[in-house]
Amino acid sequence: MCRTVLWLALVIFPFLCARDVAAAADAKRAGPISLPPSQYFDGDDGWWSSFQIQVGTPPQTVRLFPGTSASAGSTIWVVLAEGCWKANPGLPNCPNVRGYTFTRNESTTWSTQQLSSGGLYALETVEEAYLGLTGSAYYGFDTVNMGIAGQGLPTLPGQLVAGFATDNYWLGSLGLSPLPLNLTNLDSHILSLLGTLRNQSYVPGSSWAYTAGAFYRDPQAYGSLTFGGYDATRQDSKQTLSNIAFRAEDARDLVVQLQTITYDTIGSAPLLTKPIHMFIDSLVSQLWLPIEVCQQFERAFNLTWNANSSLYLIDEHVHSALLAQNPTFTFKIGADTVRETIDIVLPYAAFDLNVTWPITNGPSRYFPLQRANTSQYTLGRVFLQGAYVIADYDRQNFTISQALFPPTSVQQKLVAICAPGNEAACRGPGAALSKGAIAGIVVGAIIILCLFIAGFIWIARNRRKRRRQQAAAIAPSYPVDEKASSDARAQHAPLNVELDGQGPTRYEMDQGNEFRPELGPGKEGPDKYGRHELKRAWDSHELAAGEMVAVELEAPLK
Repeated sequence: MCRTVLWLALVIFPFLCARDVAAAADAKRAGPISLPPSQYFDGDDGWWSSFQIQVGTPPQTVRLFPGTSASAGSTIWVVLAEGCWKANPGLPNCPNVRGYTFTRNESTTWSTQQLSSGGLYALETVEEAYLGLTGSAYYGFDTVNMGIAGQGLPTLPGQLVAGFATDNYWLGSLGLSPLPLNLTNLDSHILSLLGTLRNQSYVPGSSWAYTAGAFYRDPQAYGSLTFGGYDATRQDSKQTLSNIAFRAEDARDLVVQLQTITYDTIGSAPLLTKPIHMFIDSLVSQLWLPIEVCQQFERAFNLTWNANSSLYLIDEHVHSALLAQNPTFTFKIGADTVRETIDIVLPYAAFDLNVTWPITNGPSRYFPLQRANTSQYTLGRVFLQGAYVIADYDRQNFTISQALFPPTSVQQKLVAICAPGNEAACRGPGAALSKGAIAGIVVGAIIILCLFIAGFIWIARNRRKRRRQQAAAIAPSYPVDEKASSDARAQHAPLNVELDGQGPTRYEMDQGNEFRPELGPGKEGPDKYGRHELKRAWDSHELAAGEMVAVELEAPLK
């Protein structure tokens, strides 16, 4: 029994050690996290692919738009129930229209203990305030489950959540910035969602990648959002501009140089000819361009500015003409820190949007273009329908590419973006092991193999030792009689359990060659020497007193 247990230990122990080593390595190896889209298209100024998370205890599901804004991106924004019954009373199906609402007093984990004024603060909108988009919110700390139950994504307690009711933001926002937020004083650093993921080693670095999806495509293409890396199937490597340095201003980091805007109608003039710097911000939908550029759009496509709604509303006549023309727009993108340029191409369908309540009283077509001054130049979600942005906060740069829309049958190819110095502990799914990791595995395998061989040798030696001890214990002892004849001495000689190499080869015989285990009757009668099984007085499983019987069914010694 002991030997069997020992053998099992030798076989299982190295496996368990290897498994534990691998588990420990996996625990330290963070990979990218892809947040699945909600498979809804939401919005009051177009149809935009949303993402859903759960907030509170018990969890309340909300649909949100990713927020690339550096200042507003430090917090998760959700629409409060007041955003329906108070701000939009009578709006049919309001909670669902606004991506579901959050009721903070129904969450047992909602807390405002660390906040003053009951948690009521202005929304952190630095760049958005230049566009007239402000508001207030009730801030608090609560449990956030990324995604929904069953998706295996992290659950993060104590995340900062801002609940608002204003209509300036129709859906909530999933802030992507890793920068901490200071609400009460400069010493109060509250981690953002990405900051928490990085701090708790869920992701290998402070980065994200996002494209807004495309409702207009057939089939419809949902957005893509990745923390700690990017999805290579969403990036056009031939139209990629890398290592664009962040701007010095924390709130205005994702700035590109928009060099030209053109469209493919024969003989058409460029819509933008003078390069301008544009801020990429997914919290807004439209393109905020200089007035003279907007006027070029007006002349080219018969657009009319509506002063009441501050929108380019489109009637059916203009819409039919645009569909017939079906222009394709090309945005040539560059940067101050790189020489190359790329083209982000969008069809007219990406600009063929609807606007509804509360912006207008009823549904209406509009062209997502806004007149802007120099402090308002912005590329919103309409641009991110065709662009894929990868932001790396560890290296203070970002990448912009033409977005790809692979079929849903194509598996994601997540690539980790490791923080500097963290490369050894960072590996995305399917990535190759580093040379150091391979060397470590080889050394560990050699050590385990040596332990196995040493254990095998130890067991073999102990096994031979036990056999010798058993042979000595089994062999009968006899008194030494110096006067006994040589025949008698031979009769009392000890038996060999296993023959040595000195004498003739015999199978289970004694040294006298007289007793054979399964021999027939002897010369002088059946009971003198050979017996197949003991019978009568010899049928004893336990020896009687005074008798000495050899191991292999011999006659008693006299």
